[in-house]
Amino acid sequence: MKLVLLFFCAIFILIILSIILIIFSTIKLNIANISFNNFENGIKKKKIDKEFLVYIELYVFGKIKVMKIKVTDRMLKKLHVQENMKDIKKDVEVAKKVKLPEIIKALKIKFDKVNFEAQIGTEELFLTVFLVAIISSLFGIVLKNCEYKNINYKIMPLYQFGNTINFRLNCIINVKMVHIIYVIYILLKKGMIKNERTSNRRSYDYSYE
Repeated sequence: MKLVLLFFCAIFILIILSIILIIFSTIKLNIANISFNNFENGIKKKKIDKEFLVYIELYVFGKIKVMKIKVTDRMLKKLHVQENMKDIKKDVEVAKKVKLPEIIKALKIKFDKVNFEAQIGTEELFLTVFLVAIISSLFGIVLKNCEYKNINYKIMPLYQFGNTINFRLNCIINVKMVHIIYVIYILLKKGMIKNERTSNRRSYDYSYE
């Protein structure tokens, strides 16, 4: 009888500790560097140069680091899913039910710092203006619904060099675990996440540092 009581006490303590960890845990996305460019110092390159250095870190009470994961190309490739046009149309219809500003606000994202630079050009003047406007609008939506400090950003069109891109980003993003769980609940409720569509998806192993 004592062993059974001890067992249930241990389970109860583990549940309480898990709840505390969820409430006081913070996911930190450390984007040390993401860059794509085929244009530099007024000269267009023949190919796009890419750099990628991103870490996912887990903190308890905002200060104690318990996990650090380096995001690799291999991990991103394993997340890639081949979908047919029918599936994509379904996703678009479901996505209409979710308002991006509401989701961003629910996540209560905090930016420690942001350095963002984008220069975009296409062979069509209208398309260049449209892309710059879309990126600026999305950036504005994110900033309007998030807490931030030390923001530096520049989004510029390029009209004379054809299809060109110069994109650079480094920032630190903080999101509490409890807010992530809440948003997942919202997406499940609205049908954005469905268990039956997991046949093409594969899990991947994390590499710890």
